[in-house]
Amino acid sequence: MDDDVETQSGGGALEPRPDSLADSPPDFDMVAASIRADASDTETFFKVLVAKMSDALGDRVTVKRSGGLLKRDRPVTGVEMDLSNAGEGVVLVATREHNAIACTVVRRVRGIALSTKQVPMPEWIEELVSALAVEAKRSQQTWSALHGLLS
Repeated sequence: MDDDVETQSGGGALEPRPDSLADSPPDFDMVAASIRADASDTETFFKVLVAKMSDALGDRVTVKRSGGLLKRDRPVTGVEMDLSNAGEGVVLVATREHNAIACTVVRRVRGIALSTKQVPMPEWIEELVSALAVEAKRSQQTWSALHGLLS
């Protein structure tokens, strides 16, 4: 069975955030708790993570699904979120491995992956939340999508 890769369209572009939004930043502890709650069930984790991060990051999210004619109906087998900016930052990858989730953090500098490390799920979620906090400071779309996760 082949895996198909799909990139989410639209969004993800960095847009300056209006200063009026700076008064009420998203509660990133709540975002982390939301993601952790979904992590107990592999199918739900991927479904919810893809939906949430596609809204926040758009085409910077790449989704892998098991092969087939109607691949959008197939289960997600992996997700990659490029949270780097101008070639610097992290790329977070989560891959389904049987009933478990393998989490990888790739650190990039000048577009080159300097380290690739498998990490436990709690550490991966913290990396994700930290990178999203930085992203939300630069992008109104990301800020709005994260705010939407909490409402």
